[in-house]
Amino acid sequence: MLFASGCGGSGGSSNGIVRFIDGEPVQSGSVEFRSLADSSRFASRIAADGTFTLTDSNGVPRCPPGDYEVVVVQIVLTEDLAADAHEHGRTVPRRYADYYTSGLQITKPENSTEPLLITLESSGE
Repeated sequence: MLFASGCGGSGGSSNGIVRFIDGEPVQSGSVEFRSLADSSRFASRIAADGTFTLTDSNGVPRCPPGDYEVVVVQIVLTEDLAADAHEHGRTVPRRYADYYTSGLQITKPENSTEPLLITLESSGE
């Protein structure tokens, strides 16, 4: 079972972290939340330490309470690069890039001060 847990507050920015099940942070890519209630979307780039701050379509840092589907997208360009030149960290399995296959959902309750936590399984786990 894949999971997402924890939540940001109902106002202000919604911060979180994306990591693998062993605790290693996802070091590149983006994360997007899609509301199950109205399909609104909130997204962010993922920093090298796995952290993110969700913003709305106008770039305002926020993500209201509710139930969301989650995708994690990572585009890795490796053509003409030596293996040691890759700076993207561990590769995110492709299934997480599509709402139909990611299996990630999160409920963001009101008034929670906990960061959003998205945990991914690695390929082959």
